[in-house]
Amino acid sequence: MLSSIPGWLITILFLGSLIFIHELGHFVVARIARVRVAEFGFGYPPRLLKLFEQGGTLFSLNAIPFGGFVRLAGEDDPGVPGGFASARRGTRAAVLLAGVGANLLTALIVFTFGFKIGWPDRVAVASVSPASPAQAAGLQQGDVILQADNQTIHQPEDLSSLTYGNLGKPILLEVGRGSERLSLRITPRTSWPTNQGPMGIEMQAELVNNYSWGQALQRSGETIEQQTLLIVTLPIKLIQGQVAPDQARPIGVVGLYDLTVRAVQTAQQTDQWVILLQWAGLISTALALGNLLPIPALDGGRLLFVVIEAVRGRRVPPEREQAVHAIGFALLIGLMLYISYLDLVHPILPR
Repeated sequence: MLSSIPGWLITILFLGSLIFIHELGHFVVARIARVRVAEFGFGYPPRLLKLFEQGGTLFSLNAIPFGGFVRLAGEDDPGVPGGFASARRGTRAAVLLAGVGANLLTALIVFTFGFKIGWPDRVAVASVSPASPAQAAGLQQGDVILQADNQTIHQPEDLSSLTYGNLGKPILLEVGRGSERLSLRITPRTSWPTNQGPMGIEMQAELVNNYSWGQALQRSGETIEQQTLLIVTLPIKLIQGQVAPDQARPIGVVGLYDLTVRAVQTAQQTDQWVILLQWAGLISTALALGNLLPIPALDGGRLLFVVIEAVRGRRVPPEREQAVHAIGFALLIGLMLYISYLDLVHPILPR
């Protein structure tokens, strides 16, 4: 079914839907909080058509069929009655956080559904290298790594991270072998042959399709927590040398498009749309966390001014805040263009 739909069309709908959900979150909470919404646009300007007007909000159809936008009345002018800037601090914070909340809720839903219907969520040993710590410890092909030092292992990255953090130190593995559950102690080596790793195993993710809805919801929350922790701790890992700079390079619209196309192609080739669910959850989480960054013009940047206002007891003069957001927006556009240039010159995926 997926193979009959053009990949570029799926990609545009896929990314556009996540952005639309973000903007829809802002719109819904603004309406609930009685903050006047001047316009809710389907797609990006230029405007093609005024669809209808309801509750003081113009609903428009725009030329660029990608996502959408919300234009709040009095966004930067506290003198506009019923507008965003004239609302109470708590109301403004709620409206700003609504887009992030909508994306996190989307991630929670799609991850939960994915875990319920079947998801690669455990790690098996695909092969064991001769004369390796894994062979000495008794690991065999087909073994399932359930825990390592009492930490549940769901993805190869979980075991890899723990292994590289304990080179030369013994690790206690809980292993599933058929109906048996074994405890094996392995010491990752500090140096290893080319094309091998500290343990000397090749890992592969295995499908788990027997989760209850409660277990699926729990794993969904854990996945979002792990993604959040990974992003938050990335600067520390860069400083400590645990992550190479080229592996942590941010990606722009071009890189995101390339990765989404790859996910779409994989889903089409295997006819498994659950792959798109997984990717949707990851991107939706990243979109939420990215918007929380305290960068002017982003939701997090505007939220920062609300926090400053709460601490000072008075707001920053609107003209100054507006100037900061304008400058921040210009710098953000410049940064996005530079990152997109890197995506073209040094693509994430080979073209």
